[in-house]
Amino acid sequence: MERSSFSILFTIRESKVRKNGNVPIEVTITVNGERNSFSTGKQVKPNNWDKNKQQVRGKDEEAKGLNNFLKAVKSKLYEKEAELLNRGFIITARLLCDAYFDKIECLKEHSLLSILEEHNTERKAMVGKTVAPATYWVFEYTGRLFSEFIRKKYNREDLYLREINIGFIQGFHAFLLGEKDMSQNSSTKHLKFLKKLLNLAVSNSYISYNPVNAYKVEREPVEIDFLDEEELRKIINFDTPIPRFERAKDMFLFGCFTGLSYIDIKTLTPEHFEKDSAGRIWIKKRRVKTGVLSRIPLLPIAKLILDKYKGGEKLLPIQDPADINKYLKDIAILCGINKRITFHTSRHTFASTVTLANNISLEVVSKMLGHTNTRMTSHYAKLIDKCIGEQMDRLMDTFTGETNY
Repeated sequence: MERSSFSILFTIRESKVRKNGNVPIEVTITVNGERNSFSTGKQVKPNNWDKNKQQVRGKDEEAKGLNNFLKAVKSKLYEKEAELLNRGFIITARLLCDAYFDKIECLKEHSLLSILEEHNTERKAMVGKTVAPATYWVFEYTGRLFSEFIRKKYNREDLYLREINIGFIQGFHAFLLGEKDMSQNSSTKHLKFLKKLLNLAVSNSYISYNPVNAYKVEREPVEIDFLDEEELRKIINFDTPIPRFERAKDMFLFGCFTGLSYIDIKTLTPEHFEKDSAGRIWIKKRRVKTGVLSRIPLLPIAKLILDKYKGGEKLLPIQDPADINKYLKDIAILCGINKRITFHTSRHTFASTVTLANNISLEVVSKMLGHTNTRMTSHYAKLIDKCIGEQMDRLMDTFTGETNY
């Protein structure tokens, strides 16, 4: 777009003398002969105004402050002119004035984190009603991941929606899989939320299309895994001088012996503990994900872990989920466990190895896990049957060969 004839002139309105003797400083924009003026909101004594230099006379702090303000006004007007030209507008003096005061809707660019904030503010009011607390936590966590990725890749605090393209999506996906060591399915969850945000932006006419629609990611089939008794003992006996590994191990074991999910451990407070008439300590807490009440007896190992971290800022210093999963992966290798362990493996281990395998009834385990029915819990019982079957197969292989029978 060809640039118009454009000038900026600062003047004082001597006919409008204030009671203090000051007069207003105005700016006049001229574009191809058309003029438009507005007040800068600043005042000056008439004899302190330099008409030729279009600035305040003097070198005192007040004069310097006023002149710097006028420079900023001029700079903003030039920026708005360039922005309008880049968007194909035919520049007029009136249009530039409107742009200066941010009255042109299409110039009010929205960013990724601004629509995230808009989305989360609306959803926060629905938590406990139509939005589960755990779902809202995922929204906030994804936002932290956006911020971290943008800072690392772009060295910026935010990106405009028009800058979100396939390159950004591919980079963010690689960041989740690589640096955050997420599984394909975990990363897909965050990409789906990005898609949801950009669909919201399209609906609000912030952008014209959603680039995530062109990015296909398939979920991998999930096979629930848990630690058997031997593997669990390896974790218990794992000794390390590395503080982050020790903390990850402790938080994982607390999950193994309580069945609490990551978010339920993170939100655990002293108010969730009760002592019954027999002296047993119970964890009584509604699951963040479903709101269903869990009742779990505090087993000795879990109590030892609580006592270990007593007096800290938080009841339990659980790490960021991506970090703890990364540390658990290393711990599994060091312990010689040939399984992909994530924090949620601890909940599966509680349901299977710690309880069902020790003849705790399906109904009781279901109550402790906060399941709404035993159908959900029965899945773990099937896993135990499968595990027993595989072990028996290995046992039978040991006794194959020639016999007298």
